[in-house]
Amino acid sequence: MEDRSRGFILVLFAALCLSTVPTVLRVGLQTGAAPLQLLAPRMILGAGLLWLWVGATRPGGIRIDRRGLRYCAIAGGVNAVNLLMFYLGLRRVGASVAILIFSVYPALLLLLLHLRGESANRRDLLRLVLALSGIALVADFGGAVDPVGVALIFGCAVLYAFYMLIIHEHLVEYRASTSALWIVTFLAVGSLLMLPLAAPGPPLDSTGWAVVVWSGFIGTAVARVATIAGVRLVGGAQTALLLPVEVILSVFWAALFLGERINSRQVAGAFLIIASVLLATVFRRLPTQRVGEVDAG
Repeated sequence: MEDRSRGFILVLFAALCLSTVPTVLRVGLQTGAAPLQLLAPRMILGAGLLWLWVGATRPGGIRIDRRGLRYCAIAGGVNAVNLLMFYLGLRRVGASVAILIFSVYPALLLLLLHLRGESANRRDLLRLVLALSGIALVADFGGAVDPVGVALIFGCAVLYAFYMLIIHEHLVEYRASTSALWIVTFLAVGSLLMLPLAAPGPPLDSTGWAVVVWSGFIGTAVARVATIAGVRLVGGAQTALLLPVEVILSVFWAALFLGERINSRQVAGAFLIIASVLLATVFRRLPTQRVGEVDAG
């Protein structure tokens, strides 16, 4: 099998892994577990597995200079807060609504790049209008969707766009596996530091621990390794094109396992959001290294 075909298979596999996470997390949160009870052990497990993988396959990839370490720490801290907001939002809105709102981050990233001095054109404005219009429809403000949950997921998307900006401006020259290793390590540390903020709750039951293992192993370690390997073969721009696949799969899992359904207004909003993503990734190259790829959750 040629490298390009193998790369697409790896990236599609990563998208499949990541698409399961919002539904799995929703199941864990429905048990009454606190978001940080699920987030902190997940990231400790994911970081430990990545250390084993990098240590076994490319020991030299562990080393990083002080500048890289500093920006990995910043990225990991931002990533920890953005994930916590996603977990909190999932307690209030369905997994399908959450993933659709989160997926507007490419349009938000383009806005941040414009604010940082990159030129913008009418197509960029169209992307942003499509994304925000899609959010308004998906949120279904006249319906039963919790506005606080919508705000939390939108804030998560904003922070994730900022996180990608850090990678774009400060970490692209480092090896992807090295950046991913250190970002996830600092993400785990950040999650642990936030753990005392969690409201006291009962210990995790078997379902909660199953959610931790799935999201830590499949949604963090396996998905990141597959993404890194795939990006090296097909490039980050082609990888970004598959974000709509991940979104559609996430909505499908939520419908299949949680019984979630989206109404006609939300379907229209989903099409606008996906159109915005495609415009962002087809006609303009976004930051190409998805080294710290965070599943939408």
